[in-house]
Formats: sequence, structure tokens, C-alpha cells
Amino acid sequence: MTSVRVPEHIASLQPYLPGKPIEEVERELGLKDSIKLASNENPLGPSPLALEAIREALPGIHRYPDGGGYYLREALARACALSIEQVMLGNGSTELVELFARTFLGREGAGLMADQAFIMYRIAVTAVNGNAITVPLRGMRHDLPAMARRVTPDVRIIYIANPNNPTGTCVTSQEMETFLAEIPDDVLVVVDEAYREYVTAPDYPDCTAWLKRGRRIAILRTFSKIYGLAGLRLGYALSTPDVLGAAERVRSPFNTSSLAQAGGIAALRDTGHVARSRDHNARELGFLQAGLIRIGVRFTPSVANFILVDTGRDGDVIFAEMMRSGVIVRPMRAYGMPSCLRVTVGLRPENERLLETLASALSHR
Repeated sequence: MTSVRVPEHIASLQPYLPGKPIEEVERELGLKDSIKLASNENPLGPSPLALEAIREALPGIHRYPDGGGYYLREALARACALSIEQVMLGNGSTELVELFARTFLGREGAGLMADQAFIMYRIAVTAVNGNAITVPLRGMRHDLPAMARRVTPDVRIIYIANPNNPTGTCVTSQEMETFLAEIPDDVLVVVDEAYREYVTAPDYPDCTAWLKRGRRIAILRTFSKIYGLAGLRLGYALSTPDVLGAAERVRSPFNTSSLAQAGGIAALRDTGHVARSRDHNARELGFLQAGLIRIGVRFTPSVANFILVDTGRDGDVIFAEMMRSGVIVRPMRAYGMPSCLRVTVGLRPENERLLETLASALSHR
């Protein structure tokens, strides 16, 4: 039988492999009481207000959701001091990464990104036409001057993760200002701010300021991280009306559920939950980094809710040994970092267990 013909740029793709759920690991290895510190989720969970709103929305799930998510977009526009025409919802911010690539690349356009940034940027561009251009990090941070030098007339879109996943580093306001000044206006700069709520650095850029001045920039944010709604798949983009108007031509109808929209509106109202989550992360991030220093493990200082750890060994082996002990972290071979693991900041008992398990795994090699 003749095989289905797969385009070369699709056949060359390595699929994104998400962190394994606890249930799958425990079923495979016969474990109990495992902890998952692999997917950068909020260990405090979602806002109680969001949970209540979701419960109240349940009787209506036999109806299609509001296709445009009007009330959530209105709430987001108000929170960001933008017009509702400058807000678009996505089935997680990952859908928006793909949506912008499909909208703006065409057959010949290229997408530019850091080599060791969120792997979905490369997958999204490659899936459209195979024209992904990557630039190495410098000191585990985006090398914006080098990225600006790689812009050619073919480049239509640039992805910047700020903070960057998986390194946990960020670019400053001045660095971003300088970079944007060098990029042609017809190139769409997409800044992925999935972890922005965790950042406390005073020089972290406010990208909405450039947007309000008319710069064609797209800002991606999510409810999956600090808001604790990863299972609902809800993200949003902030941009100019013409950029989002073009993307609307490509967006699938009903791409966000009624439960997600209800939960998102309520989560936005619970500023106390966000503040508690931020405070918890700052405290436990410090605890984890101090613990890594104590056991002699190298890491990249982070401004997010995860840490990139360099085991100095084969990271896949250390990952597997830790998983057999019921501690699930994320190996980084897919990012070209075969000795590294990415670990999420958890609750104090989880962080203590992580450090103990990591130290034990390293001592066996």
C-alpha cells in the first residue's frame, strides 16, 4: 500500500514531549506518593474564586461557548488598559504561538528565535514552511544584538521568551528597547510572557507600553502558570487591532471553553491568590537555589518558577533515577542541554524531597 506523502519539513520535526503526568509514572513504575516538578505548574493550585466560577458554569456545558470570549477579553482589556480589539484568546498561549506563525509566515517567510528557547516556537514555524532560524543564547540569555543581525527581508516573525523557558533568565527593558528600535516595523515581534507574574526584577520590561505607542508587537500571556489553570488551556495575546484582525481569520471558532472563560474571569479578580503565589515562589526559589549550592550542583539563577540544573552527568540517567524514586523533573536533551534538568519550584516538602533525591542520584554515579 502506498504511504501517505508527508512534506519533508513535517517529517523532520521532533514532536514536543510534555512532562509525564503523575498517574502515568506511577502506573508504569508501580509507585505511590510521587511528586511532579516537571511542568512549571503553580503548587498552590487555582484560585478558590476560579473553582467556584467553574462549578457554576458546569450546567451550561451543553451549549457552545462565546466564540469571541467577550467578557473575558473585556476584563483583560480593562486590566491591561487596552481596548478589547487588542485582546485575543487562545487554547493556551501555545495555540497563539502557532496561530501567529500560520497567519504571518506564508510560504517563504522565516521565523527567528533563540536556539534554546521554548521549543514550540521552532515547531510552529517548521510546521508552516520549515523556515526556522535559531540564534544561540549568550550566557543563558537571549542574545538580542545577534538576533537583530540575523533579520533579513525574509524574516516575518520573531519569538522572544521573557522570562525564557528553560533557562529562567530575562532580558531587561533597555535591552528590549534597543532591540525593537533595530527591527523593521513589518516584522512582528512576539514576546512570550508566560512567567511574567513571577518576576520581581525592577528592570523587567513593560511591553504593553510599546504596544500603546503603536508598535506592532504581540504579547503572549497565560492562565496556566501563576493562575493555576493549566488543565483548562487558556492564554491570551495583546497586540494591535490589525495584527489580531489578521489572526482572527485563522483562529478556530470556539477555541476556548465556557469553563475556561468563566475560570479566567474569576482568576483575574483574585489578586490575593496571585500575590500569595508570587510570595511563595520567591521564598521557595531562594530555598531551592540555596539547597543546590549546598549540595554542590550548578544551576542558572532564575527569575521564574523553575530552575535549570546542570548535573554534570547524563541528565537522562539522573532523570530516570529520580523518577524511580517518585520525583518527576524534566530532562533537557531536546533543548541541546543533555546534562541538564529543569525543576519546578514546589511546596516546601516537595522541594526538600527534590534536593534529597537529586543529591542521592548524583552520588550513585
